[in-house]
Amino acid sequence: MNNRADTRTKRFSRVDDQRHYRMPPTWVPRQTHRGGQSEIGRAVHVSGRNRELANRIVSLLNEAREMVVLSSFLLADQEVEDAILAAAKRKVRVYVLLASEARLDIEETDGEFERDMRDQHRKMLDRLGGYALFRSAPHFHAKFVLADPGDDGTGLILTANLTKEALERNEELAIELTHEEVREAFVIARWALWEYAEHELIDPDDRFRSVKPIGCVEHPAPLPHVLVTTSESKQLQTEALRIIKGASRTLVVASFGWDENHSIVKLLCARAREGLSVTALARVRENQMPALISLAESGVRVLGFKWLHAKALCADSETALVMSANLQLDGLDRGFEMGVLSNGDRAGEVHDRLNEWSKEARWELQMSPKLGDIDGEVRVWHKNKLTDMTIKAKHRVDLGAVTVKSADKMDDAVPPDPPPTNGLPVPAHKIVYEWSVRAPVLKKSKASDETGASAPGTGRMSKT
Repeated sequence: MNNRADTRTKRFSRVDDQRHYRMPPTWVPRQTHRGGQSEIGRAVHVSGRNRELANRIVSLLNEAREMVVLSSFLLADQEVEDAILAAAKRKVRVYVLLASEARLDIEETDGEFERDMRDQHRKMLDRLGGYALFRSAPHFHAKFVLADPGDDGTGLILTANLTKEALERNEELAIELTHEEVREAFVIARWALWEYAEHELIDPDDRFRSVKPIGCVEHPAPLPHVLVTTSESKQLQTEALRIIKGASRTLVVASFGWDENHSIVKLLCARAREGLSVTALARVRENQMPALISLAESGVRVLGFKWLHAKALCADSETALVMSANLQLDGLDRGFEMGVLSNGDRAGEVHDRLNEWSKEARWELQMSPKLGDIDGEVRVWHKNKLTDMTIKAKHRVDLGAVTVKSADKMDDAVPPDPPPTNGLPVPAHKIVYEWSVRAPVLKKSKASDETGASAPGTGRMSKT
């Protein structure tokens, strides 16, 4: 304790060292390394500011001669819309699978689908209705683009919705399909279009109208490369479980949505506890924290992003699954989702993409880090909420002043209480508390106040 002497006031200070304080689960900043990876790869692409993936989608649409089939939860990208319209005007048949409009107002409300994007989506329907056939259902969540899906068809399966933000801002994956995979995807898309859709838009003036299954297209048997979640199939879940169980060295998993009680997440935790090196890439969101904490407690390295939306698994850089499904019931147990299984070089390329993102991740979830090991901006999980804090080396707190009853007791004065912190520490390695102690001041007597003379016994005697 230090003090600076003064006749009536003394200043005191105390340093509290908090470096050994254990924090709650905390997103801790990382030293990132940006590799500048190309957005377009050999077979695996990523979204980005250069719009190379968006341009690849536009190229597929421009090259189509007979048919285009595409699916997206939401469609709101001007260049993609222009390419769809141009294809339709070339007499290319265009079929579009979308989520129902009612679900747009409740899905992924934390920045994934802002109001203006939904408005653009609805304007797109007004513009393209009558040129393309739109069919929708609340469970449609698959993302793909197929061009001329015959023997020599081309196409992509994506994790991204066909929106400007997804194609430019988010961390998203897209994988080029082989001719065989295009045919497999088309078989599934045709069934979903005619048997799984609930609404249809042909004339924009009529908006969406209810439709029933036509009853002529059978659900496809399990396919070797393109896997689905439908009302009749859980192929994606089955394959994801197989990949996780079969990993022997490393496992990298990316997902927008996580459910701590899902069998996939529980298996990831179990494999990590067994000693498998597991890395999870996730968007930092409050409603995902219980699952992400379960993973981190089990030994999974959990890396956080602001906009990640990709969904993929890669085991030992040899087997990969890129898909539209989140690791939740809506995705792996119900809905309409699609993914593609890869081995060899293409799986290695998926691994490289995920590894590059791992290097660029802004945050890492740590369960009980020492306060002294953290510096800068953090996000702390406290009372079921994420609280933003900035950790500094030192923080000064002025506690104010106290007045003692006797001047000879100034050094023994009890300092004022620190302000409440709502259960979290002051965000600093060391806190310097400062306060003042004041000596008492004698009050003037009533007689002195009224006459200006000294009170009896306190001044000189007056003459008589």
